[in-house]
Amino acid sequence: MSTYFGLDIGASEIKVCKVFPMGEAFRVEKIGLIANSTASVEFQSDNKQRLIDDIHKVMKEAGIKDRRVVVSVPESQVYSTVVQMPVMPDSELSSAIKWEAEQFVPVPIEEVELDYAVVKKPPKGVRNEKMLVYVVAAKKKMLDEIVDFLVEADLEPIALENETVALTRTFSYIEDVSLILNLGALSTSISILDNGNLMFSHALEVGGVAMTRALAKSLSLELVQAEQYKRTYGLREDEFEGKVREAILLVLDKVVDETKKAMEFFANTYNKQIKRILLSGGGAYMPELSSYLTSKFPKIEVVVADPFVKAKNDPQKLHLPEVRAVYGVVVGLAKRQF
Repeated sequence: MSTYFGLDIGASEIKVCKVFPMGEAFRVEKIGLIANSTASVEFQSDNKQRLIDDIHKVMKEAGIKDRRVVVSVPESQVYSTVVQMPVMPDSELSSAIKWEAEQFVPVPIEEVELDYAVVKKPPKGVRNEKMLVYVVAAKKKMLDEIVDFLVEADLEPIALENETVALTRTFSYIEDVSLILNLGALSTSISILDNGNLMFSHALEVGGVAMTRALAKSLSLELVQAEQYKRTYGLREDEFEGKVREAILLVLDKVVDETKKAMEFFANTYNKQIKRILLSGGGAYMPELSSYLTSKFPKIEVVVADPFVKAKNDPQKLHLPEVRAVYGVVVGLAKRQF
């Protein structure tokens, strides 16, 4: 059994997970979920102690006694992309990555922590082909705030990882070309995997909260009531004369447009087509979402993601959750190997 666990702190929910690796498969040892009572991911705010209490509560409920932890970094707080680069020795790659990062990171490069991973290299002997490198940058100040927060919570962070990397690890077993649409509370990420390799990554600063606010404004509802309407009626055309659907689509269609652009870019760059869309995150369960996306992408299979496909668990010892798509990130964090 590993001596660490995954912790995914989202604005809506906090998830924990601990796994035991079994080759490509794994066994879930501990798992838990709790509502984030602060409804934010501000690690140095006045609500800090409430957030710490929530984490301790979900750890206790899940039976997690470890202190070493792999923690998610909100996708809205990082800058990341997949770049094409000439094949070069590792000794030269680090400095080349810094130059690449300066092209897409909007703050001084000295203010961020850079990390990268070679996604794909051309076969040996093949010339004139480039390698793919996933580059991610996060503000040092923000990372320091997360570490300080975790230490104050009596936890020992052994790794901080953005959501896209964790999701890629969770679904790395998929052999064809799939797009992961991770619908979170504050942001939505679009990732394209080809045989488990991350080929494209893009984050949008719109998520479930933006949909709720649009609904509240459109129907003159309180936010709590708007959230309930969104979860209950979603995109159903036969409820409230379709007004709930119309308000949500004001935000959702922005995600659809960006998804289409991502698909077009991928097809033009790699001459490959997306086979399926995997819906991840809490937004995956919005009523009629799958049907709506199927109408927008009629040749592509749309399914709610299951991060426990490779889990080998005895139901008599631990029942895996029925609502599964929300655990995509935390499973990937727990599966990280050192």
